[in-house]
Amino acid sequence: MTITTQQISQLQTICSGKFRDREERLEAISEMMGCEINSIKDLNQLQASELIHFFNTGKTMDHSSWGFFDKRNNQHKNVLSICHTLGWVSEENPQFVDLHRLGGWLKSDRSPVKKPLKEMSSTEVSKIIFALQNIVKSKFK
Repeated sequence: MTITTQQISQLQTICSGKFRDREERLEAISEMMGCEINSIKDLNQLQASELIHFFNTGKTMDHSSWGFFDKRNNQHKNVLSICHTLGWVSEENPQFVDLHRLGGWLKSDRSPVKKPLKEMSSTEVSKIIFALQNIVKSKFK
């Protein structure tokens, strides 16, 4: 979903006190988002909400709950395996998948299904697996 006019207004108000000019603001936001942002209007609602939350609290939003999985579900185990292949692992303990990163990806526009992993049907998890496998293919070309 595209950013709302209220979110645009909020971000412009917040950023006017934090950055000297538009270029500095867009450069900082691009760095935070991990992709080039040419205008605040390039953000989606989720990204805008996260930025507003960060600028107001100084804390990033936690996406871990979206990555929670059922250890008895073979499809979920497959998702975790692919995350290991991609290097989406915890910095503290590389044996564990970084659920914050997985959850953030599930919430992003790159995910074919935008809902928590545990709430997905087997068909929806199959779509997630296919998308993650394509990321692996493009990463190791």
